[in-house]
Amino acid sequence: MGDKVNSERLVGTHTVHGRTWRCRLTWRDAPGLSYDVVDEATGELLTIDESFDEAPTLDQLHELLEAEQQSRNNAPRP
Repeated sequence: MGDKVNSERLVGTHTVHGRTWRCRLTWRDAPGLSYDVVDEATGELLTIDESFDEAPTLDQLHELLEAEQQSRNNAPRP
């Protein structure tokens, strides 16, 4: 990623594991479109490493959130 976002549009809102997530379609300086997933409460971008090429399915959202939770659980504590 790292390309400048030129425009974005909300394409869906989903509740998974009691949290609300926004799926947005973004246009960047790079060719093609990207679908990003954002935590509604915090504004945290979950697809920071890699966006989806197509709107994510509910199963893909579950997988993304499970990976995010594992990452938080494995992070070193101060």
